[in-house]
Amino acid sequence: AKSFERVARRAGDRNLIALALYEAGRAYEALGDRDAAVARYEALTSKYPEHELYKHALVRQTRLDGYLERWKAMEQAADLLLALNDLPVMDRIEGLGAKGLGAVEQGEVERATVALGKAQALIDEHRFGRAGAPPVQLAQVAFLEGEIRRIKSERIKLTPVPPNFGQVLEARCQGLLDAQSAYTEAMRSRDAYWSAMAGYRVGELYQQLHVEAMGIPPPEHASLSQQQLFEAAMRLRYRILLEKGLKMMDATVRLGERTGESSEWVTRAQKAKAQLEQALEDEQRALKSSPHAEEDIRAALEKLKGQPKPTP
Repeated sequence: AKSFERVARRAGDRNLIALALYEAGRAYEALGDRDAAVARYEALTSKYPEHELYKHALVRQTRLDGYLERWKAMEQAADLLLALNDLPVMDRIEGLGAKGLGAVEQGEVERATVALGKAQALIDEHRFGRAGAPPVQLAQVAFLEGEIRRIKSERIKLTPVPPNFGQVLEARCQGLLDAQSAYTEAMRSRDAYWSAMAGYRVGELYQQLHVEAMGIPPPEHASLSQQQLFEAAMRLRYRILLEKGLKMMDATVRLGERTGESSEWVTRAQKAKAQLEQALEDEQRALKSSPHAEEDIRAALEKLKGQPKPTP
């Protein structure tokens, strides 16, 4: 990396400088210094757009921006990539996926949805990913779709409790399953990075829904005893969400251990796993300390079962 840096500083030829910057970026990537690598690619793409490595540098730049969660920079680099007229189809799909992911992580869901639609149209037109494990470019698009579905699902709030609570809960749960389906498609690529991201998000879906479900208040005017019974029944009913979330977080942590994947997503999964394990212990402790007998809690649970369940 240092040798290429010296060439980039001392060379007088533009082509040689651009080549040295590109190779320096690759060398820093190999060393695991992603911040230094993306800086070299940015130096190339900002000053030498005529160079034959311009496109390749942009592709690498978008990938590193995503890894480093530099979402605005990721979308900007993707726009430069998509502006190229002679872009191969798979590179265009990757550019659209990067643009959409950069946008959605900045909260720009509509802009991300447009990019997703264009990427999916190209995937369908060329019948990519129909057989075998899809390439990472398609994994990014699938993850993008999962993010859009997740955000739209989480916009459906369970509190304050709406008059049509059953329908709202059903829509919320269907949104969870739709997002999970897209994340699962991203995992089909068998790429450790995208699988870790998707696995964490699926676990988070269940963890977040449990938080929201347990925030549902007891019926108005309920006595203290009725409130305690309602709370115990809710704990019993929605404990499965914690179990499903923990299962996904554990799988993501084990994926990191097995593959050596060490991105921030694996670290998040480790923290979430510990939180979910503690939450399950707390739920069990709360149920045991309830003043109501187990048969009374299960009877109350049967009354709740008339509502749709937030599980597959």
